[in-house]
Amino acid sequence: MPFPTAFPLTLDASVRADVHALADAIEARDGEPPLSDQARTQLGSADVVHVTARDGDRLAGYAQLDGTSLELAGDTAAVGALLDAVEARGELDLRVWSHGRRSPVAAVLESRGYTQARVLHQLRRSLAEPLPVIAVADGVTIRTFVPGQDEQAWLRVNVAAFATHAEQGRWTLANLTAREAEAWFDPAGFFLAQRGADLLGFHWTKIHTDGTGEVYVLGIDPSAQGLRLGPALLVRGLEHLAGRGCTEVLLYVDDDNTTAMVLYERLHFRSHDTDIQWRRVSTGPRDRPA
Repeated sequence: MPFPTAFPLTLDASVRADVHALADAIEARDGEPPLSDQARTQLGSADVVHVTARDGDRLAGYAQLDGTSLELAGDTAAVGALLDAVEARGELDLRVWSHGRRSPVAAVLESRGYTQARVLHQLRRSLAEPLPVIAVADGVTIRTFVPGQDEQAWLRVNVAAFATHAEQGRWTLANLTAREAEAWFDPAGFFLAQRGADLLGFHWTKIHTDGTGEVYVLGIDPSAQGLRLGPALLVRGLEHLAGRGCTEVLLYVDDDNTTAMVLYERLHFRSHDTDIQWRRVSTGPRDRPA
């Protein structure tokens, strides 16, 4: 019997807690979180579309539609019910993420005729391996982020560095401050490269609850290309994570970002898992194979 679905305008604290618990259980099962950090920070937002699927009083599934981008958490039956509900809205150019190779979302989407639109690789590296020494360009200094001071300068460089990126380039002050409010946020692991008063690049690191480090965001202002700030900032952040006791570090990189892939491979990052964004172009409600 299909799970009944609903479109609450917002999620109260108890439902948000249920979504977090559901996502954590799926991550333990599949090895990857079914919801991105962006989706989790928007659980209390009225600016996205929330969809719930219930089995009696139990939350069986959750979906979040942000523009045309959809993320889902649930088992195969719940994912199907959530997709039915979203597809019935007649969304055009719907994009759906499946996180990790073990996610049940991919098989459901394939069965409905969705096609792959984007591939995001998760790479990992042992921090037991030695790191190269990379000098910083003349006149450039690296310091850590100061909350309440550096937000606007960081947003400017982030938008410039990710001008063609579907998600990262759209970050606003609200997106940034939402991350600063997260329990994992640590400005001591958020590195900025500047020359004089000009911010040129950054490496924002993260430490997961299991102790795994992450290259959360690495970005360079286009005006600073050629100064080798990417390698210098990357190594500085990896040294920080190793100093905090992390033995392994992960990162995500788009399949078509060949420049970044070359940099990461040179520093011995290797493929670990894959996220896929699937596309469905709709001409009307319920436009999918029977």
